[in-house]
Order: sequence, then structure tokens, then C-alpha cells
Amino acid sequence: MELDDRVTVSGAEGIDLDLVLAGVGSRGAAVIVDLLLQALALLVVAAAAGAAGRLSSAVVAVAAFVVVFAYPTVAEAFAGGRTVGKALLGIAVVADDGTPVTFLSAAIRNVLRFVDSLPGVYLVGIVAVVATSRNQRVGDLAAGTLVVHRPRRAPASDLGGRGFGPATGGPSPAEMAGWDVSAVTADEVAALRSFLGRRGSLDPMRRAELAQALAFQILPKVAGVPLEGGPEVFLERVVAAKTSR
Repeated sequence: MELDDRVTVSGAEGIDLDLVLAGVGSRGAAVIVDLLLQALALLVVAAAAGAAGRLSSAVVAVAAFVVVFAYPTVAEAFAGGRTVGKALLGIAVVADDGTPVTFLSAAIRNVLRFVDSLPGVYLVGIVAVVATSRNQRVGDLAAGTLVVHRPRRAPASDLGGRGFGPATGGPSPAEMAGWDVSAVTADEVAALRSFLGRRGSLDPMRRAELAQALAFQILPKVAGVPLEGGPEVFLERVVAAKTSR
């Protein structure tokens, strides 16, 4: 049985984020996918080194480090909190305040993966996920991270790094006619208004992180609202559509 829970975290600037935690099922499936890819990569390295007649312990050690530790750490830190397995299952690692995970946090949670994998079948990790209120394994507890569901219909690349700042003009009634924002609650609109009203005073990096986190939270509840322009413009459109109705 998949054990998913919804949790509200209090982010900085007084803005609450509603997150859906990933349970044992989706996390386990993602681990299996990644382990298969890692095993395949190690086999390829071993075959290549063997063919060259130089399968040294140094080569094996470096390959193992890159595949087992560097790959998930770099992927989580710089690819929206997703390894290949997590991306396929629609889940991602985030900080416990809902913002993108840092390189240090990603490194800590992956260093401690060997603890969660004990005694060889991830028993410690499974027990920790089931027993903790936020579905955290030992590595998550130490790193201050969560694993959450992310909507698949909007990759992180569609919601980041483009055109932050106020929209040059609000959407017209004709444009908003095909937008469905009925599932967005009054509390969520209030949170969006709070962010949009105070974004000018925020540190640019924190502003970008909050905009992306809020956009990911709202995205599954709307339909038809364009993503062009980046997270802030998307949020402006949602607020405009709710205000006009």
C-alpha cells in the first residue's frame, strides 16, 4: 500500500506550502530504478576496463564512487531534486521548508544511504519512513529533507529561470475564459498575494525558490493557465483569474 500524506510546512516570509509526501511504494520503486541503472553503469565500466586489460582496484573505486554517491548527489542538487528513478515516479527531494535541496543536504542524505540500506534490503529506511510523521528516512532526518510528489506535466525547466518579475500586462478576460482555477482555495490565493506583494524585498535567490515552490504547489489544481514567463508570471495569472470570478 502506498503511504502518502499531505503536510503543510511554514516557509520563510510567512508563506505556507502544501506538500504531498512520497510514501514507501513510490520511493521504493524509484530506488529500484536507480539501483538497476547504477548496476548497469558499473557493469559497463568493468567490461570496458576488462577489455583494456586494466581492471585495477583504483578504477573500480573511482567508478563506484561516481555511480553510487556522486550521481544521486549531483542529480538531486542540480536537477530539481530528481534522479532518473525519482523523475520516472514523479517525486523529488526538497528541503524541509519546501524549497530546493542544497548540494550539502543532498550529499548528507546520500552519505547516510548506507545506514538506511541496512541490513541489505533498506529495512532501516523503510521502518524510518513508516515511523516518522513526514516519511523521512535516516538520511532525510540528518539532512533536513523531504521526498514529495511533483506534477509530471510541468518539468522543472518549464518553471524556472525565465522572466521573473511582474507581468507587463494582466491577462484579458478572453484569455482567462479557458482557465480553470476553481480548485485553488482562498487561503492559497492569500498566500500567493502575500508572496507577490513582498517579492521585491526578498533576496533574489530566496524569491526564485519561493516562486518555484508555490508554482509547483498550485500547478496540479489548475488547467489551461500558461506557464510561459516563469513561476511569478504563472502565479500572477492564477491570482488574476481568481480575482475576476
